[in-house]
Amino acid sequence: MTRRILLSILAAAAIGAVTPAQAQTCFGVEARVNVATSTLTTAITGAITTTEAGLIAQEIAERARLLSAVKVLTAQSAAGSDQVSNGFRASSEALATTVVTQEQRQAVAEATHRYGSVGYDPCGSNTKAQALYTAMSGSAAARQQIVTPVRAQPGRYADPKDWVSDVKNGDAPDGAALYGGDAAAASKFINTVVGPPDPQPRNTGSSTAADRDRLEKTGRDTFRSMTAVVLADIAADYRADGPIAQARTLSTHWQGNDGGAAWAAGVAGQHDRGIIQDAVRMEAANLALLAHQIKRGMRTEATAAALLLAMVNARLTNSVPAPSRGPLTPASYQAP
Repeated sequence: MTRRILLSILAAAAIGAVTPAQAQTCFGVEARVNVATSTLTTAITGAITTTEAGLIAQEIAERARLLSAVKVLTAQSAAGSDQVSNGFRASSEALATTVVTQEQRQAVAEATHRYGSVGYDPCGSNTKAQALYTAMSGSAAARQQIVTPVRAQPGRYADPKDWVSDVKNGDAPDGAALYGGDAAAASKFINTVVGPPDPQPRNTGSSTAADRDRLEKTGRDTFRSMTAVVLADIAADYRADGPIAQARTLSTHWQGNDGGAAWAAGVAGQHDRGIIQDAVRMEAANLALLAHQIKRGMRTEATAAALLLAMVNARLTNSVPAPSRGPLTPASYQAP
């Protein structure tokens, strides 16, 4: 036991010393101790060297593995970060593309809805409005066509027998012809109401008598022409394609027989722009009808003024026979 302890102490001393101690320098130590010590020192030194070399080799290998693992981890982390970053970027781009596309589609849909809303049947209303304008513009020509067949014309003399023949051979005059739309029937009625034309005066010897006859004819022509023009204008307004018929057709575009239910259903799902356009068309139609109403009011006032003038002239000239003087004959006829 003592020997083993001594060997352990010597081994520890040999490991800790720079150079192993020589046992022969120590007195009383046997030679075999020195040999065993030398052998032990060599074995320990070899074991330490082998162990140190193995540890160094293992440490280098472990370091290489560790570095490799760190590199792999770093690469994986970098790749993962890139993938995450690329994923975020791709998802952001996809989201931005989706948002932009959606906004564009919404803008297109809004524009389509806005500018596609043009009111209820705009082509139909425009066609009817154009027909009303054409009818109102052509009223003067239609009135002239109706009044042309009348026998009594201002400034002209003619034989009354033609007028008498027209009255005898024709139907009984009826004021409904002015509102029936038949221009020929209206002309016959106006011809009957206006009366026969003035025959050519015979007393041409005196200039005073001729001037008097011409003055009287001018007065009669004034009343007759006013009557003929007013009645012909009424008949022109109520002709089949006249302003009254076209105005009724235009009004039924929004009202109709259903009270406007079709129009309301037609604009229910439209944009405000379409409803405003329809409102503008309605207001334009109202203005056209108001203009025609003003024209009719002026015609009524002109008729009343002409009637009043005829009554005043009859009172002043006493050209209209009193009831006690008997019925009006062609010989006593002077004014309508």
